[in-house]
Amino acid sequence: MSTADDGFNRVLSVAVEKGLVSDSQPSVDLFDLDYFRARLRSAKAAFPEPFILHAMALKANSIRGVVQTAKEEGFGGEGASIAEAFHALSMGIRPEDVVFDSPCKTKVDLKMALKAGVYINIDNEQEAAVLDELLRTDSDRKGTASKIGLRVNPVVGGGSIALFNVGTAASKFGLPITDDTRDRVLDLYKKYSWLTGVHIHVGSQGLPLELFVKAARICMDFVAEVERVTGRQMETVDIGGGLSTSYTEPGEPEQFSYAEYRARLDEAVPELFSGKYRIITEFGRSLTLKAGKTVSRVEYIKQWVSGVKPIILTHVGSNNFVREVYRPDVYTHRVTLAGSNGEDKTGADRVTYDIAGPLCFQGDYLRKDVELPEASNGDLLVIHETGGYCMALYSKFNSILPSPVYGYQKNGDGGVEFICFKERETCEDTLKFWGLKEPRVV
Repeated sequence: MSTADDGFNRVLSVAVEKGLVSDSQPSVDLFDLDYFRARLRSAKAAFPEPFILHAMALKANSIRGVVQTAKEEGFGGEGASIAEAFHALSMGIRPEDVVFDSPCKTKVDLKMALKAGVYINIDNEQEAAVLDELLRTDSDRKGTASKIGLRVNPVVGGGSIALFNVGTAASKFGLPITDDTRDRVLDLYKKYSWLTGVHIHVGSQGLPLELFVKAARICMDFVAEVERVTGRQMETVDIGGGLSTSYTEPGEPEQFSYAEYRARLDEAVPELFSGKYRIITEFGRSLTLKAGKTVSRVEYIKQWVSGVKPIILTHVGSNNFVREVYRPDVYTHRVTLAGSNGEDKTGADRVTYDIAGPLCFQGDYLRKDVELPEASNGDLLVIHETGGYCMALYSKFNSILPSPVYGYQKNGDGGVEFICFKERETCEDTLKFWGLKEPRVV
């Protein structure tokens, strides 16, 4: 089975030849478009029915070129904020194929979403009341094309990473479906005839596939209850995304393949695919993660004290890898080392290093105790599995200039071509984040 690592040294060598890694551009994010398209097509092949919308989670990777590629493959977009929803619209995704999810929407957010006609998943009963008022009293919203669902929590439990367990009773997302709460949630569907969808999402990364399947079963049982007590058919069932992938192996884990997920759903929840409902998925990390690699030049190597590991100083740390720096027990990326021209160094002697980033605090280490080929100044450190929740989580602390982003793909001659998705920011670009040059009285 092919992986995102196949042929990457050749890609890296061409990137160096083209000057994409240089003194003025010492780090770069590279995104494998061929691999990404294969992941998109794999999801579509497993869920091919025309009544299924695959809405890629923009929070995983919001780079415009990435979103555009997904759109070209027939994907919609899922936005976790009103800006992400409009980001998807700005890329030409149809309003009905844009899903607006957020646990904390303002009335202005809801007005904008209704006017745009995007699909809306509301989070709680208070938000439902705000939306109902808009639909009843705001003349601009009465004719909205938006369809509306409610996020419910199937309370299936969590996985190995507590930060991402949104399927427990303590989750901040949605309304829990328990013996004590079920009737209250059903009452919302009785009260609001405009509620025509049910949304679940149980988390991501570290969850076993059984929890996704169990959640879908609970969801469909709840849909049947809603239809029984209201006498109307639900239109949309959104089963979310969140399938795990791997940060430690070059290949995608077979137990989390889209085909395996579909087979398990077919067995446990066959009515999901009856054609009676519009089905929405919200895959993110599992689509984008392995398509991305971050490359940083090894700027310096410090080795002064006997018994202390040498330290590789690079241009990426907690600016790109917030979770990895603060929670290395949970997130640890694969790293490899190439020569300054991109050449393979696997035959060199091995040395154990700590890898430090460029930010001004002692905890800024991307990895510790990493065995690599013996490094030299100017070598290229490759951090793998950075296509999801790395580019999208960029931190402006210390005003480090963000890396440029290039998509790459094979061309008709069998070579590699690069497409600039995002140029490296200038100092002026980055400093705009910190506010107005001329503060104004308001």
